[in-house]
Order: sequence, then C-alpha cells, then structure tokens
Amino acid sequence: MPRARPPRTVPSPPRLTATPLGALVLAPLIAVGCRADAGSPPNPFADNLWTLSEREIRVGSADDPDYAFRPIVDLVPGPDGLLYTMHWGEGSIRRWNPDGTPAGTVGREGEGPGEFERPLGMGFFGDSLWVWDIDAYRVSYFDLEGAFLGSVSPKVDIGGSMEESPPRPDRPLRDGTFIAVSPAWSDGIARGTLTETPYVHMDADGRSLTRIWTRHHEPRDVFAILSDDGFGGSYSSQPFGDRVRTSTADDGMLVLDRRAWTGEGEASVKLTKIGLDGDTLLAVAVPYDPVPLSSERYDSAVAAEVEDWRDEAGPLTANEADIREAMYRPDYLPAVRGFMQAQDGNIWLRRFDPVESEDGALMTESWVLDAEGVPLARALTPAGVGMFVVDGDTVWGIESDELGVQYIVRYSLLKEG
Repeated sequence: MPRARPPRTVPSPPRLTATPLGALVLAPLIAVGCRADAGSPPNPFADNLWTLSEREIRVGSADDPDYAFRPIVDLVPGPDGLLYTMHWGEGSIRRWNPDGTPAGTVGREGEGPGEFERPLGMGFFGDSLWVWDIDAYRVSYFDLEGAFLGSVSPKVDIGGSMEESPPRPDRPLRDGTFIAVSPAWSDGIARGTLTETPYVHMDADGRSLTRIWTRHHEPRDVFAILSDDGFGGSYSSQPFGDRVRTSTADDGMLVLDRRAWTGEGEASVKLTKIGLDGDTLLAVAVPYDPVPLSSERYDSAVAAEVEDWRDEAGPLTANEADIREAMYRPDYLPAVRGFMQAQDGNIWLRRFDPVESEDGALMTESWVLDAEGVPLARALTPAGVGMFVVDGDTVWGIESDELGVQYIVRYSLLKEG
C-alpha cells in the first residue's frame, strides 16, 4: 500500500501575491530588504532575490544554415561541457560549444539504428546520451563522440479505444525500465468520456510493474470547440487553465497541483514527489493570497479568441457564445503557471502573471524551493526568456525576435541576499 506523508505547509508569502499584470510595480533591489507587515506571517522567500546577469551568449540565425534551426523541443547540458539541443522536424541532435559555435550533430533522420523518426526527449545517464523517439517507441543511446551504442524498443499495445488506451513508454530510466503514461486525448477530456490516465513503471518488454500515479481530468482542462458529429474539434490551452502539471525523473515524478482557489479553505499550491512504487516521498503546500479574475480580463480573453476565430478558415466555426461556453472561468487566478526542476534538484514555481519593474520591463516571477521543498528565493527574470535549464549558476533558455526566430541564450544566475 503506498505510503503518504502529511503535507508540510510553507508559511504564507503575503508579498508574492499573483497580482494581475500592471497592478504591481516592483523595485527589485529594494524589495530584498522589505519585511512583512506587523502581525503578518514571515515571508519565506523575502531574504533572497535571484536575478539574471546581462546576456552572455545568443545563438541562432534567420538564414545562416550553421546557426538557423527549427523550434526547440529540448535543451540539455552534457557532461562534456557541450550543449545538446533538439528541434521540431530535425532528425538529429545539435551540439554547441560553450562559446556558442556549432560542435556537430548526433544521429540522423530515418528508421534504422541510430536514426530518429520523431525525437521528443533526451538526457544523460552518466556519459551516455539517450534520445526518445515517440514515433518509433524507441530509446537510442550514444556516447560522447556521437557513436551509436544501442537501442531499446518496449513492446507496447497502442490499440484500444480512446478511453481504454494502454500506457505507452514516455521516459527511459537508468536501469532500462520506463515511465509510461496512457494518452490524454483532448477530445475525450473535453467531452467528459476520458476522466483519468495512469502513469506506470514499465519494464523493457512493455509490462506494467506498478502504477505510480493517476491523473484526473475535467472537461474544463481543454479549450475545445467541438464538432457536432460527436468526435473531433479544435483544441487549445485554456487562457486561465489550472490543470495539474507533471515532470518525470529517474527516481519518479513531480506533481504540481495548481488548481485555482474556489473560495473555501486555504489557497495553496501543492507540490508532491512520488516514487516509482507509488509512494509519496514529499508533499509541500505553499499558501498564497488569491486574486479574483476580473470580468474585464475575462472579457478581453474572449474577445481575443473571437478575433482569432475570425481569421480561421476551416469546417468549424465559433461565435462569441460558443467561445464563452468553452472558456474556463475560475473565480480566482491560479497562482502558478508551471514549474521547472533545476539540475541541482531545486524547483522553480513560475507565477501565473508577469510583473513590472520600475523601468517598465516585464519580469517573470518565480518561487524557488530546494529538493526538500524548503523555500530558497524569489527570482525575477526577463519575461522574454524561456528558461529551459538551470545548471548551477548557469541558465540556458530561448528568446524570440520580432519575426518569431528563436535563439539559444545563456545567462548567469545572480543570487543576492
């Protein structure tokens, strides 16, 4: 029987409320010394402020073939000091030197040994690079010279109905087993016929060993304009969505419950670490001060969606009434939009709304906790930087220019306080 520890509650951070954009003006260097008002619980994130240095490296190009690349799927630092990047529609893994110059590729497009049909994830087990191919259901291994070492293809059943699809491998583990998950089909979730999907520990032959965790779905988790024939439609993310987020690792998975406050009980974000056997290894609750979702902001999101649909050409149509029916409207904003686990195990909870500095720059605000859920810092990073990796004091991410061209960027993490 899985064991569960009672959640540990982190003291409420009253100065880190998820305030609507533009309503909070921050003085980043002054805020470090602020103290909670008399009678308020202490702010566990107030002692440390983390920021980024000036940009150190920017890699990419709109037209130079050595530096031009398609949108980034994954980005991983290697034990050899190189940076490895994976891109949509590219059949090989790119490598970059520390100074941002190209360092060759790993693998190529194809169906044979050491080739990829559609790579969708990668990482390192020691000095071995693993690459997961979602179309081939195969993990391939390479050494640091790029030589192919071998592959594993679990035998899985991909048949069954939408509501009964068996788990499929999703991430390889160091011991040769896998974390697997059943597909979460948007149509089934939106129509209410798919209410849960299991995550399981799977062996190399495709047999389920244990159920790690079960994700529960609600129709509101998907923004869907459904067709009238009972199947199919147009799907996207909810503008004010609060569905559970997950992240898998070699020792299990992290689950972030970020459901918006309903007005009852204490408003908190809950982070749970679950082992491969289904045991709860860590449970932390971070309270916050909830902020109502205003009618003006909701109406603005509806108007933007209506405008997008006017530009769409296809068999499906949607008017404002359809969009209002499809768009989830919580009473309060979610506190957190997503999270990231750093190389050292620290966990970054990215706040739902950006904030504005005194000079008018948009900043992403994050709560940073250590691997045991203890508050470490409050981080302010430029909103235009999509952070992929925090490796010690080095931050790798992506930025886009006004034409939508992506660039790989590197910063240093500055820790004050």
